[in-house]
Amino acid sequence: MSRTPRDWAAERSSIQAAAERLLTGTALYSAPGKLTATQLITESRLRRDIVYQHRNLVEDFKTRAAAGTSPTAPTPTSPPRPKPS
Repeated sequence: MSRTPRDWAAERSSIQAAAERLLTGTALYSAPGKLTATQLITESRLRRDIVYQHRNLVEDFKTRAAAGTSPTAPTPTSPPRPKPS
């Protein structure tokens, strides 16, 4: 009996889609708000070792999350008002 060959393209697609969902705040399988590698793994529905074999995608996700490409990052709506003297 032999194993089914891995579909690397499908794995990459799943990780990329999970990253986009997390960064836009539309997570389907993980708790919203956290932008961690663990949440990426949960959201992608792949095993941890599989996800980390695509380390460049994990690092890209971490970079984008740290850069504030997250839905939970505060966005200024208006400039702060000066305090009266």
